[in-house]
Amino acid sequence: MFQSRIVKLSGVSFRDAQKNIRQWGCPDIGTYAMVREPDNPHDPNAIRVALFGHFFMGYVPRHLSRTLAPMMDAGRSFIAEFVSVNKAQGQPLIGLTIRIVETTNS
Repeated sequence: MFQSRIVKLSGVSFRDAQKNIRQWGCPDIGTYAMVREPDNPHDPNAIRVALFGHFFMGYVPRHLSRTLAPMMDAGRSFIAEFVSVNKAQGQPLIGLTIRIVETTNS
């Protein structure tokens, strides 16, 4: 079984992540989907974190997606749990910290 990991998402300045984190980055949401992107031209191990699989929140950092991607490709399932929104004083960008947890397929 995978040990849960707490990480800050990468790619939070891409697409509509800033808008989505502001709107959906809160404890009330609870969990986010982790979606494999094997055809991603920048990283074949890319794992997108999204609400309802649609609202883009960011990416699992590359160092961890290298480990998780083969597990997901083999049929293992993971979710991202909300931990916190990251804000640096005086900076316009915000980020999202999540806990990656393996789920059981029923």
